[in-house]
Amino acid sequence: MHVCAFCGSCFGVKGQPQTMSLIVSRLELTSIAEEHAEWAIEQRGDWEIVSRAIGYMAAIHDGPWQGKAWFENTLRVLMEVAVPNTGLDEDAAAFLIDLQRGANESYQRAPVAKSDLRVTDEVAAMVTTFTEAGCEYGLVSDLLDMCEGIFHGEAMAKEDRYTLLVAATSAPFVRQERKKRKIDKADA
Repeated sequence: MHVCAFCGSCFGVKGQPQTMSLIVSRLELTSIAEEHAEWAIEQRGDWEIVSRAIGYMAAIHDGPWQGKAWFENTLRVLMEVAVPNTGLDEDAAAFLIDLQRGANESYQRAPVAKSDLRVTDEVAAMVTTFTEAGCEYGLVSDLLDMCEGIFHGEAMAKEDRYTLLVAATSAPFVRQERKKRKIDKADA
């Protein structure tokens, strides 16, 4: 695991001569990042979540260096959101809806590779299937509307959260029924 390269970008001094205090600061930041990386590996198998969080910090808070405490606290908050390690009460959980909406809005502003916009034969076939299912079943149409809203960063209404809960609860039953009817092959 190697996170140190990002600490240089936080200081904005990659490739420049380093003073002893800068080297010590980089080591401290690397140590902080590696602690979070261990948790990310344990929970998600992906230490690069920490690298992405530090990259996000550098991109969003690109300004004068604000110190070790700022780095440590900001990274802790970002990692708590990305890889939660504590339970939430109802009020704190309600804030996640705000975070989700903000994240979706930010994601909508991110550049998209031209190749990601290409409609392939597979996408066209899926759209046709969704269209048929949405026309046949109103609930499928409602789910598609909800997915569209989520994708575009809209906050989910209480009714949509309920529909999402029921759909998520239904998913394993649908998978089992599809196997039983031999629509999908059973897992090997």
